[in-house]
Amino acid sequence: MVDRFRPLTDDDPRSVGGYDFRARLGAGGMGRVYLAFTPGGRALAVKVVRPDYAEDDEFRRRFRKEIDAAQRVQGLYTAPVVDADSEAPLPWLATAYVPGPSLHQAVSEHGPLPLTTVFRLLAGIAEGLTAIHACELIHRDLKPANILLAGDGPRVIDFGIAHAADATTLTSTHVRVGTPAFMAPEQIRGHSASPATDVFALGNLTVFAATGRTAFGEGNPEAMFFRIINEEPELGGCDPELRAVVERCLAKKPGDRPSVGEVMEYAREQLQGETMNLAGAWLPDSLATSLAGYGTAKYTKTGETRKEETTRKEEGNKEEDRKEERTTQKADEDKLPTGSTTPPSGQDNSVLTGLGCLAALIFIVVVAIGPQKVLDWVKSDGEPSESPGYSAPSYSPPTDSTAAPDTGTGTEPIEQDTTDPGCEQASQAISSNTETFDEASAASLSSLASNLDSAADAAEDSEVASVIRALAIESRSMSDSAAGVNSANGRGDATQLKTYQEAFSDAFDQWKKSAETYKSLCE
Repeated sequence: MVDRFRPLTDDDPRSVGGYDFRARLGAGGMGRVYLAFTPGGRALAVKVVRPDYAEDDEFRRRFRKEIDAAQRVQGLYTAPVVDADSEAPLPWLATAYVPGPSLHQAVSEHGPLPLTTVFRLLAGIAEGLTAIHACELIHRDLKPANILLAGDGPRVIDFGIAHAADATTLTSTHVRVGTPAFMAPEQIRGHSASPATDVFALGNLTVFAATGRTAFGEGNPEAMFFRIINEEPELGGCDPELRAVVERCLAKKPGDRPSVGEVMEYAREQLQGETMNLAGAWLPDSLATSLAGYGTAKYTKTGETRKEETTRKEEGNKEEDRKEERTTQKADEDKLPTGSTTPPSGQDNSVLTGLGCLAALIFIVVVAIGPQKVLDWVKSDGEPSESPGYSAPSYSPPTDSTAAPDTGTGTEPIEQDTTDPGCEQASQAISSNTETFDEASAASLSSLASNLDSAADAAEDSEVASVIRALAIESRSMSDSAAGVNSANGRGDATQLKTYQEAFSDAFDQWKKSAETYKSLCE
């Protein structure tokens, strides 16, 4: 498996803002991107701005303004800005890490995407742009490198950053902000950008996704600028259904282009009869298989204390004992020899047969009931409640918790003895998502994450905002893992299934820890 992370070198910083860097994720015109983790263990992508930008006062002013706006963006198809510091010696911002390749990487390594995938990509990016534009932001540098492909759909990243750069003194040295092949005519002419500017780029990167090339070719920037302003796009290889929307997006005049809402609706119409659920197998098999290479599990051990490592191993041993006991019980029920973990010879015709299939089914049940169990746990004193038809997996409750008052059936909002609006909104978010969790839907978990992000924005206390934001990040991680489980299960890939199961379990454990802190602050 290809390692998607690069080790830190001598010229890389080791941390910013209290976030320790574990590896380098990439580099671009604005700076370098590093892998880091929140105190609760959730993965982040931290972009550190180049020194020459850091020395420009106007850049810092714009950066501060744009980041404030970017932190308000709430969308299922954007990577939320979690933290930032415009006043640091090297300004930086941290977003939720998305475990998947960029659109540029995906097409370069696996070739153009199938038409159905392209329309789902188009719909997802359009929805992400809708959330960005709703906060009065323009992306300005929408390109394949700024679109990440996760198991449950695309994510738009780096929104607002180009605007911070376009007013620096660097522009006086003829450095254009934006990527030449994806710039709109008005950008090239130096005119003001608008949502239509992003629509032009959206049309161009859609051509790239479908054909592996840009609509106006490559090469000398000045030659590309001439073609973008004066010539028609080259759309050979695009299906007629795709050409219909792409041609409108690539109109020379901003007013002739469709809105992102129109683009999104058109993509949905083309997918009638196809599921719009991006979770699961929305990507071609070879690309979906590569997602496992973007997991961060091996980096989470860095910095662990000996005590933490010992505790983790002890908990793992206990879990192994429980698994062994369940395996023995199952073997007895199936009349297999005690301790056997495989069926008799000749029956293992699939990677998910026997107890492997049982493990997959158990995990799917955990996904389906996990959030409801967590809701009950948050509302009580840490003891999970039983629901009809299954037994909730056990875990150790906090030793110092006290009994909480009866909150009824579990479908009404959690009552809190606090006036902080963040606590109230977070409780509403958890309660209102209870029924959708029964579907084990990655999209439902993403929805919860967005609602929790909104609750964090509404919080008046910084500690409350921080812990609710952690819950949102962990919910999004569970969503990505659940999508990976569905995809691996559909392909019969036992190795990836186990990887995503473990990732979901880790995210769920972190969710519980954050929920404990949430309770202590909001109860």
